[in-house]
Amino acid sequence: MRQDCTCMREFKGRISLIDVPRRLRRAILLNDLPLVKRILRNNPTYLRNPDYQDKSNTSLHLAAKCGFTAIVEFLISLSHDSDLISLNNDAYTPLMLACASGREETGVLLARKFPHSIPLRNNRGQDALMLAAASGSGTLHLMPTLILLQPSILTTADNDGNTALHHASAAGELKALRMLLSYGAEPLAMNWASWTPVHYSATSAAESYFKGLIIEREKVRAEGKRVAVAEEKGRREEREREREKEKEGSRTGKGMATRGKGLVRLVTDTEEDSTFAAGTAVENRQRARDDAAIAGLPAPGMEWSPVDDRRRAMTPTEGRGWTFTPDGMRPRAETGGSI
Repeated sequence: MRQDCTCMREFKGRISLIDVPRRLRRAILLNDLPLVKRILRNNPTYLRNPDYQDKSNTSLHLAAKCGFTAIVEFLISLSHDSDLISLNNDAYTPLMLACASGREETGVLLARKFPHSIPLRNNRGQDALMLAAASGSGTLHLMPTLILLQPSILTTADNDGNTALHHASAAGELKALRMLLSYGAEPLAMNWASWTPVHYSATSAAESYFKGLIIEREKVRAEGKRVAVAEEKGRREEREREREKEKEGSRTGKGMATRGKGLVRLVTDTEEDSTFAAGTAVENRQRARDDAAIAGLPAPGMEWSPVDDRRRAMTPTEGRGWTFTPDGMRPRAETGGSI
């Protein structure tokens, strides 16, 4: 009995000898979230807890590398990396370790929480997209998330001039190749050795597949250009037709206005009354002229000339037949019509 008590005291003493940093790292590696919470609640100063024997990886590095998303989310909630992104001795961020290890869910979480860490590079000039393309396990969500949050990483190159497409081709990750090409990665980009991603194809079959993807991409791009040109041409023709319609409409409006000035005039009530009165006056004058003509007087409103009046018969014998005029008698006055 005494021996058992002694063993228990020795065991408890050994447990007490394990320091807090080591216990925290063990809890993370065991994916024991309740234990991690208890340790950090009692020892909040050990949140980052860098391991100097393992490239100075912090608690977030360790959890991201193992893909323990729940622990990563808990560490972030405690403001891990809120002020400064953690870097280990190789300048790897927790996101880079998640991408290199193929931890897609954890990588997506870190990318969304810390989008400013996506373009960061390690000592070899590699970013998170290059590491994800080489691992080939982030084609479903991780790589699209990285590209959408930081589109410029498609064209970045590492210290050797290799792009993410170079790394995917060298690793033989065909899904990553197809996805990068669909997002607009340049298949003919050359590194410092003047090698394109096609030159790094892992097998001849992979090379043939890669070339087929490039041909398909160029066909789609050419078709897109043709469609764009056709649409632009159609828009230009539509604008020309609209201009012609406007010109034709303006010419038609001017012609109608000109014809209206020459042939059509609006008549008001006042003008209609004055026209009616003028017509009545004309009829009255014509009736007066007819009456004057019957009476043998000059027509009213007409110029009278004594010459015309002299041509009229001046004797009351007008209208009688011609008779013989004896000598010594004054002959009958003749009219202009009898001369």
